[in-house]
Amino acid sequence: MTAEVRRLVGGMNLAKIAALGACASVLVAGTTTPATAVDPPGHNRRGSVVSVTPIEHLSAPELTQYLQTTGMKPGPAKYGVDAYRVVYRTITAQGLPTTASGLVALPRNGSRRLDLVTFLHGTNATRNTTASVLRTAPDRVRSLMFAGAGFAVAAPDLLGLGVGPGRHPYGDTASEVSASADQLIATRTLSSVLGRSLRRDVLVTGFSEGGRITLSLGRALQRGQVPGFGLRAMAPVAGPFDLLGVELPALVDGRVTPFIATLYLGYFLTSWSRLIHLYDDPSEVFLPPYDKVVDSLFDGDHTVQEIAAALPSSPEKLVRPEFLQSLAHPAGALGERLRAADAICTDWTPRAPIHFFTGSADHDVPPANSVSCRSKLGVPSTITDVGPVDHNRSAELAYPQILAWFTAMARR
Repeated sequence: MTAEVRRLVGGMNLAKIAALGACASVLVAGTTTPATAVDPPGHNRRGSVVSVTPIEHLSAPELTQYLQTTGMKPGPAKYGVDAYRVVYRTITAQGLPTTASGLVALPRNGSRRLDLVTFLHGTNATRNTTASVLRTAPDRVRSLMFAGAGFAVAAPDLLGLGVGPGRHPYGDTASEVSASADQLIATRTLSSVLGRSLRRDVLVTGFSEGGRITLSLGRALQRGQVPGFGLRAMAPVAGPFDLLGVELPALVDGRVTPFIATLYLGYFLTSWSRLIHLYDDPSEVFLPPYDKVVDSLFDGDHTVQEIAAALPSSPEKLVRPEFLQSLAHPAGALGERLRAADAICTDWTPRAPIHFFTGSADHDVPPANSVSCRSKLGVPSTITDVGPVDHNRSAELAYPQILAWFTAMARR
C-alpha cells in the first residue's frame, strides 16, 4: 500500500476492507445462479472489495473549476470531494465469479451519514473511457457533481468496462443489475472504512443504457433484493425502455440517425449472440465485408471513432435484410429475452417517485420510449422535456435539474 493510499484510507490496510465486505452478499432476480452458489467463503463474496485506488482529491474551488471546464454548469461546488476506483467481486452474465470496477466519491462535508446516489452510465464500447478510469469522462463529471453537493456516489463501470475483465454484455438486464448492486455493497464497505455511513434508501439515476438500468436496479431495490438497501427515487434520462415497441423499430425504420443505429445494432447483436447464440458465424447476420470485423470492433479496446470509421453508414449496409426486418417482430430466444428486458416497465409498481427526462430532438433514443414506459408503469410520474436537443445534450441539461431534485429530497 502506498503512502497516499494510507493517508486517504486512514491507514487501514485493504485486508480490513475485504474483511468488512466478507459478510456482504446479494441475490438479484434474473441472475442465473444464487449468490450463495458462487460465493467462496470469506472475502471472495460478491460485493467484497479487491482493491482501492485514489483517483481524485479536489477542494470545492478545484471541483467547481473542473465542472465548469467540462461543460457542466450546476453552480459552485459546495464541498470538495475524494474519489476512488474500487475493484470488487461480482458475477458474470452466466453467474460465474468475476470482478468489476467503479467509481466511489465522497464529499468533504464532515457528515458521518450520507445520502447515496448511484449513477449509471450510457452506452460505452470502450473500457478505458469510464468514470473510474478517464478523468474527462462525462460520467466522472456527473458523479463528482453529486458528490460536491454532499452525496456519496457509486458509479459502476459495469462488466467488461473500466478495469474489469472480459467483454461488456451490452444491454443484459440481469448482469447490469448484479454489477450495480454489488458495487453498492462495495461502496458501503469503503465508506465504513473511511468513517462514513450510508442511508439505506438509494437515489438512482442513469443516462441512456443507464436509464434502463435505473428502472431495473430500482425494481431490485424495491423488492428487497439488495440486502441493506432500499429505493428512494429514480431519475432516468433518455433510456431505451421499450425495446420491442419503440427502440428496435426506430433503429430499423430510420427514426434513429442511421450511423448511430449501425453502432447500436453492431454492439447489441454481437453482445447478445454471446448471451443467447444468435448465430454460429457472423456472416449469418452481417453483410460482407463487415461480417469479418464487426465482432472484433466491440472488444472494448476500440474507440467510438474507430468503430464508426470501420462500419457502414446505415443498418441496411451492415445487417442482412431478412434479419433486419425480423427485428421488428423478433421471435424465439431473442424475442423472449427482449420481452423479459421490457418487463422493467410492466411487471412492477414503483412506490418511490420517478422523474423521466428526455430531449425532443433525440434521434438516438426517441422520447417515445419514456412516454411508453411511463404509461405502462401506471403510476404518477413526471416527464420533463429539456428542449429540442440531441441525445447527449439532453443529459447535460437534465443533470443539474436532477441534482436540484435529489437535494430537495435529501432535505425531507
